[in-house]
Amino acid sequence: GGIGIGAADDATGILIGGVGAGVGGDATGLVIGGVGAGVGDDAHGILIGGAGIGAGGEIVGLAIGGAGVGAGDRIHGLAIGGLGVGSPRIEGVAIGAYVRATDVRGVIIAPVLFRSFREADVHGGVVAPVVITNGLQRGLAIGIVNYAHALDGVQVGLVNYVRDNPAGRRVLPVVNWGRGR
Repeated sequence: GGIGIGAADDATGILIGGVGAGVGGDATGLVIGGVGAGVGDDAHGILIGGAGIGAGGEIVGLAIGGAGVGAGDRIHGLAIGGLGVGSPRIEGVAIGAYVRATDVRGVIIAPVLFRSFREADVHGGVVAPVVITNGLQRGLAIGIVNYAHALDGVQVGLVNYVRDNPAGRRVLPVVNWGRGR
């Protein structure tokens, strides 16, 4: 579609809209919107949006949004958002200036900030200047400032804070470690 393309229900195949592409149900295949692309339910395949990508359910595959990528349930695969990536659950790799999730199984690369929602369970690696895990961080966190409620792994940075560590190891420079809850 020169300006846009849309499907009221599910769509399978290739959808390309000059300004936007939208699917009311599930999308499987390639969805490209010059400004943005949105899927009401689940998206499987490749999604590309000049400004952003959004799905009400899950995104499985590759999602690239100039400004951001977001999913209501989970992102599974590779998500790249210029400004940010967000979903309750991220499985795979998420790259964006600001990344936010509750449940992570994979790698987060955020040039500005990673921040979890409450009761987080972060497994894997997080690299960001500021890493804030409001829950359990399992694995490696590399940042200038790292914060976790509990840690089963290692923090590397200028200031490393683990709320549940013993008093002498709550705040440490360079490296902090923990054995989880």
